Amino acid sequence: MNLIVACDPKGGIGYLNKLPWSKIEGDLLRFKRLTQDKTVVMGRNTWDSLPMKPLPNRHNVVITSKPLKVPDSVKVITKLDDFKYLHDPWIMGGAALIKSCWEQITKVHLTKTFVEYACDTFIDLRKLHGEFRISHEEVHSDHAYEIWERDYPDYWKYTQKCNYT
Repeated sequence: MNLIVACDPKGGIGYLNKLPWSKIEGDLLRFKRLTQDKTVVMGRNTWDSLPMKPLPNRHNVVITSKPLKVPDSVKVITKLDDFKYLHDPWIMGGAALIKSCWEQITKVHLTKTFVEYACDTFIDLRKLHGEFRISHEEVHSDHAYEIWERDYPDYWKYTQKCNYT
């Protein structure tokens, strides 16, 4: 399972259910390129925050325990066990979903800004640094794009199921 996320140097990913930054040069194009024709999985708050719903040219999946009215093309699931039926899913947020799936994630595509922002939602960068190794890095004017992979290739075989609450 892949995670695609952007954060500030402290792991901040959101503020008041919105991105704390207005734009990160090239990040949206990278997101589109990596996730096009793939399955993107998001929590309800992330779904609610999207300016355009559903995300075009992707299989949109929303995980929520509450009823949600969505277009027919969007799949709503209520438990993470349903992930086993998804082909090559890309987790895109929010923080609670990421936290519940860390053990299942094998690769992280991380855009990290150089500037700190006011944030109320964070990812655990200590977990990333402790369990993954960086395999690729590109430094840009306002951010670094990094790919992180599990420290050993067969990690996913030994993981537990996600515990989403």
